[in-house]
Formats: sequence, C-alpha cells, structure tokens
Amino acid sequence: MDLIETFEHLCLAKIEQYLNRKQEEHLQLDFKTVKSPSFASVDDRRNFAKALSGFANSAGGIIVWGIDARRNDEGIDCAIAPSEITQLRMLVSRLNEFTGQAVSPLVDGVKHKAIETSDDIGFAATLIPESEFPPHMAKLGEDRYYKRSGGSFYKMEHFDLEDMFGRRQKPSLEIAVDEGRKEDGIEDLIVLLFNQGRTLARHAGFLMNFQNAEIVAVAPQMQNNTHINAGRPVVGFDYATGVIHPNGSRMNLGPIRVRRKDSTQPIQVGVTLYCEGMRPVSRAFSVVPILPAAIAEVPKPEEPT
Repeated sequence: MDLIETFEHLCLAKIEQYLNRKQEEHLQLDFKTVKSPSFASVDDRRNFAKALSGFANSAGGIIVWGIDARRNDEGIDCAIAPSEITQLRMLVSRLNEFTGQAVSPLVDGVKHKAIETSDDIGFAATLIPESEFPPHMAKLGEDRYYKRSGGSFYKMEHFDLEDMFGRRQKPSLEIAVDEGRKEDGIEDLIVLLFNQGRTLARHAGFLMNFQNAEIVAVAPQMQNNTHINAGRPVVGFDYATGVIHPNGSRMNLGPIRVRRKDSTQPIQVGVTLYCEGMRPVSRAFSVVPILPAAIAEVPKPEEPT
C-alpha cells in the first residue's frame, strides 16, 4: 500500500492499532499533539512547518495529530497515549490555511482530514507527498530546510542543499487518451504522451493494462505484450532512442484498437509511466461506453391540404 492509499484508509480503528501496539514513528509516519486547535501556539506552527519541509524534502509522510509520542526503553519514539483534539474541524481548517504559509515554495498535494471519535472531537491526519521540486524551506519562524531520517526531522546540511538544488530540473511524464473511431464493436484509443517537467525526458516509456477489453491491434510505436502476460491485455511503449521535450507539445503515438468484452461497461485502464530522472507514476481512468439512446417517437407530419 503506497502513501496515498495509507492516508485514504487511515481511520479510527487504525489509530487504535497504533496506540495498542505502541507504534513506532518511522521515515513516513509522525505523531503530534497540539496545544490549541486554532494554531495560536508558535510551537504548533513551527512543528507543522518543520514536518512539512522535512517530509516533502524526503520520501513524503503522514502526520497523525492527537497522539502523544514518547521515547520507549530503547530510545525510539512511539505512540504512548491518545491526546484527542477538541474543535477538530477548526484544527483541520487551520491546517489547510497554514499549508500555503508553512513552507517556501508551496508543496503540491498536501491533504488533511478529520477522524472523529465523537462530534468535533478526535484525531486529524495530514498527507505530505514527496516533492518533485525540492528543497522546501520551513517558514513560520523556522526559515530552515529540514529532512526526515528515521523517526526524526533534521536540519539539512549545506551539501544536502547543493545536491537538491542541483537535481531540481526533472522531467514529468503525463499521458492522455482520446477516443477515436468506433466501428463494428471496435474502438480506437489515441495515446498522447507529453512532458510537463522542466527538462528532457529520456528513455521514456509506459505499461498500460486493460480490463473489460481485448487488444485487436496497436500502432507501430507500441507493443502488444498480451502474449507475455498470461493473456492479460497489456500494451507497452519504450522510447529508448529519442527524447520528449518539456514544451507542452503532445507526442501522438497513434491508436490502440480494442474490443469491449461487455459493451455496456467501461474499459478500465491502468498506466505506469517512467523515464530517466523521474520516479515511476501510476495513472488510472475509464473509457465509458456510449449506450444507444432511446429513439423518440416523432409525430408524423400532417397531410397537406
């Protein structure tokens, strides 16, 4: 389960598990208490800024607000006791407000949610993705760069910053699929690949798998890999000899010709994109069937008089 899925599935039962087994903090998990749900405390604001900077500059992470973490006998910080938050909705609102102020530059994809034990009381969770464009400076009185190591946040050294600033230009592949010709139960899905990053995408490629579809044919630049995937419909693309420029123009790879197994249901498509200098990313979408519309009765024209 990846970080986003862990955040989406985080619920009261999971928090109770953390407490019962005295869950240790680790590279992607941190527990925090708050002095005030209004974030009036300078310490609360600075702790948030430090965590936002540290997780974004590292592998990403989740903060669970409302759990008291202390060092155990082995010197490892772990969940000790609940410290439930009253005025929980205010805290989530303040987290949303301070997300844009806590670091510079802004971190994309940060999310917050409430996990109630009763009305407006309970815990909160914050998702902080790994940034594609680090480093991010903690603000709100910190004005320092942080990273996450083990279960703690550390001030970044000069060589850390040099390394991150040197790696800021990255490619960022994205894919779009347009619907093309439909004839005799066969549909064309036009594949468009583009680079919305800041530098060239080299050795770009993807693997695309389908549900509720069989592959009839693919354009020459792509490969039908169904025969090497135990009959599962999979299409591959590998651009080993060229580059995709970060100018926003779309590279048209041509059509994937498919036939629906159930003509009344969507085709589910999953794609993994990759290239040199970019972490593999996954995308999913559906191709909705066009159902025949009901034919309305058209009144007959009146006979001419």
